[in-house]
Amino acid sequence: MNWREEVDKGLKPHLESQIKETHRHKNVLEKAPDPISAQLWLAIASLSKQIFDLNIRINYMERLLQDTLTPKSIVTQKIVKKKIVKK
Repeated sequence: MNWREEVDKGLKPHLESQIKETHRHKNVLEKAPDPISAQLWLAIASLSKQIFDLNIRINYMERLLQDTLTPKSIVTQKIVKKKIVKK
């Protein structure tokens, strides 16, 4: 039996995803003196990139939310609403 078949069902799709991602770099793995370690490092790099990309998106969304909730923007929204209502 393959060890991957015994991995927890909630974790298995993530494991398979990382394995597939690292296999995309097969040419690099073949050149590495220690392909197993190289595959692990590629998986770590992939996860690190995913975290980095998510942090960029979260920071962007937080800035949008802060801009929306600042008192200045609330006052601006009220002024715009009053002008729309008057027209």
